[in-house]
Amino acid sequence: MTGNGQTVRRFINNVLTGLAIGIVAGLVPSALLSEICKALAPHVPIFAIVLQIVTTIMFTVPLLIGTAIAFKFNLNPIQMVSVASATYIGSGALTFSSTGVQVTGMGDLINTMLTASLAVGVILIIGDRLKAFAPLVLPTIVCIVSGGIGLWILPFVRNITTLVGHLVDSYFTLAPVFMGILVAVSFSIIILSPISTVAIATAISMSGIASGAGNLGVVAAAVGMFIGSLRVNPIGLSLSALLGTPKIMIAAVVRKPVIMVPVLLNAAVLGVLAVVFQIKGTPISAGFGFSGLVGPINAVRFMPGGATGANLLLLIFIFLIVPFVCGWFFEWICRTKLHLYSKEAYIEKP
Repeated sequence: MTGNGQTVRRFINNVLTGLAIGIVAGLVPSALLSEICKALAPHVPIFAIVLQIVTTIMFTVPLLIGTAIAFKFNLNPIQMVSVASATYIGSGALTFSSTGVQVTGMGDLINTMLTASLAVGVILIIGDRLKAFAPLVLPTIVCIVSGGIGLWILPFVRNITTLVGHLVDSYFTLAPVFMGILVAVSFSIIILSPISTVAIATAISMSGIASGAGNLGVVAAAVGMFIGSLRVNPIGLSLSALLGTPKIMIAAVVRKPVIMVPVLLNAAVLGVLAVVFQIKGTPISAGFGFSGLVGPINAVRFMPGGATGANLLLLIFIFLIVPFVCGWFFEWICRTKLHLYSKEAYIEKP
C-alpha cells in the first residue's frame, strides 16, 4: 500500500493513464493540423494563427500531464494545481539564464511523469494535516520539494532517454529489417494495452524509420481488431477501433490474448515494408497509426519529392491495401484453419 487506499499497482496505473491523457490532449491538435496549416498558411493567413494555437497547446503538455495525473487521484483543486505546477517545473521545458526564462519545448516526458508522481506522493503523505492553511502552504511545499527533486534528476533522466533513442536508431542501422519487425510488433502490442504508444515514442524521441514502423504496428492492430470485431460487434464500435483507437478492444484481448496472433503477423509484414520503403515519421507522429491520417501525412513529408502521385499511391498501398489484405488473410488462417479462437472472442462485452 502507498497510503490513502492506494496500492502500488493502482498508483502506477493512475500515473500512466494521466500521462497518456495529457500527451494525447496536448499533441493530437498539432499532429492533426500542423502540417496542413504549414502548407496553407502562406496562402490563407488564418491557418498561420491556427498553427500558433496548436503549437502553443503542444508546449503545455507538462501542465496537462500534471493535471490529468492529479485528476486520476481525485485530488481537490488546490492539490491539482500544485501537482501541475511542480510537474511543469521538473519537466525541463523551461531554460533559465541571466536574461530570463525561455520555453524550450515539452521537456523530458519521463522526468515529467516522475515529477508528477513525486508531487502526488508528497500530497498523499501530507493528507489533510494543513487544513485551512493548505491554499497558502501546499503549493509552495509541493513545488519546492517535488519540482526541486525533478530539476535535480532531470540531467540524469534526460541522458538515459536520449541514450535509449540513440540505441533504437543505431540498431536500425545495424539490423534494419529485424528492428523494423521488432518495433512494429511491439507497438501493435502496446496499443492494445493501457500504455500509450504516443507517450513511449515521444519520451524516447523515436523518429525516422523507427517512428514509421511504430505507426504501421498501430495500423496492424487497428485493422486486425476491426476485421475481427466486424462480425460480432456493432459497426460503430468496429469503426471506432479502426479510425479512433484499437484500445477499446483491450477487454477482448485480455479475455482471449490469442486474437493478437494475426495482428502480430500483420505487424511483422508491415515492419519489413517500413524498412524496405523507408517509411519515416517524427516522435510526435509515432504511435498514431493512420488515425487522423497522422502517420501517412508525416510519412509523405520524408519521402523524396513529397506528396507526388507515386508517393501517395505507395502510402495507400502500405497503409491501407497491405494491412487489410494481410489482416484478413491472417485472421482467416488463425480462426478457420488453425482454430485458435472463434469469432465470439472479439465480442466487446459491456
